[in-house]
Amino acid sequence: MYCCPDCNISVPQHCSSESPEDGTSLTLAERRPRRLHRLLPKRFRDEIPQALPLLPPVPELLFDRPPILPSPISLPSVSDSAPNSSSQAEASQAHKVFRTPRNIFGLLRQYLSDKLPSHDPEEHVTLQDLYDHENRDHAADTPLPQGRSVFHPYPNKSSFLLGDWHWNQGNQKSKQGFNELISIVSSSDFKPEDVRHTNWAKLDATLAQNEIDAVSAREEGDHSEWIDADAGWNKTPINISVPFHNRTKNPGPKDYHVGDLYHRSLVSIIREKLSNMHDDKYFHYDPFELYWKKTDSRDDIRVHGELYTSPAFLDAHREVQELPGEPGCDLPRVVVAMMFASDATHLTSFGTAKLWPAYLFMGNESKYRRCKPSCHLCNHVAYFQSVSIIIP
Repeated sequence: MYCCPDCNISVPQHCSSESPEDGTSLTLAERRPRRLHRLLPKRFRDEIPQALPLLPPVPELLFDRPPILPSPISLPSVSDSAPNSSSQAEASQAHKVFRTPRNIFGLLRQYLSDKLPSHDPEEHVTLQDLYDHENRDHAADTPLPQGRSVFHPYPNKSSFLLGDWHWNQGNQKSKQGFNELISIVSSSDFKPEDVRHTNWAKLDATLAQNEIDAVSAREEGDHSEWIDADAGWNKTPINISVPFHNRTKNPGPKDYHVGDLYHRSLVSIIREKLSNMHDDKYFHYDPFELYWKKTDSRDDIRVHGELYTSPAFLDAHREVQELPGEPGCDLPRVVVAMMFASDATHLTSFGTAKLWPAYLFMGNESKYRRCKPSCHLCNHVAYFQSVSIIIP
């Protein structure tokens, strides 16, 4: 016991400036060992996205336990005397089950096949593919068409600034709009000689023009690229039969031409997709079942999210594998899933011109890539014309 000079209280040696080497002068809190690395509780951790586990080329992924098979498929019945009955019986036998390890989120893949797939799109998935990000570098590297400036259809920057002010300030000009006009014409970048001979009427007509008007103007001459046969577009006339009753001058059905349908061949689109080396890396040819397994002692829980992991895709793939093969062909047989959509599209910023296109997406590609416009995975397959509604 001693008297502390700071607090003037007789206490053990807790305030002594001379600390013994054995550490008896430290308080209980100071004597506790300090952790160099403190981890946050698991509920506060934010794990970054991770791709599905890869397929290592090892046979240890084969499990002996029975797989969770999808619903059976009713194939056409074949008589015993048919030459392909034995081959179908052999093909309908149970395949091997390949399961991948779990990733950090507990997700794993299960394949039902006689061998491991030779193509794994998950090998090429990066962190940028798993979240939304602005691809400014791709937009910056996209070259402009030859002979076209960044201000097209305006010839220069000064004309573009005036046109932008005219169309985006509304019909009734305000004091703020007047100040913006003053800032444009008083800027050091503004050149009056660039706008002195600008044909504003021609520019307005170019801005209001759409692809349909351009096609109509060139029907007797050079056609645009989107209906060119070399680009894969076909034009089919659409005729409808209109019946007339027997009291008319010419009774009976009459055919009337109501328009043209511009469309592409679906087979040509599939060939173009499969021959694209960049898209082929992310194309799933072999479907699989996706499961979530929290721990080794928990049961598997089926996860649904992609078309190539759905029961319908697995059933179609198995049905194609069990069909008799083409004579002399040993190429793999796969399923290409096509997803169609259609919606009216406004063509111009000024006016009411619109078009009704038909879109095609491939279900073999991940939905995380299909939803990104920068991946360019949407295919235009047809253009429908809107029906004119006549109100009496």
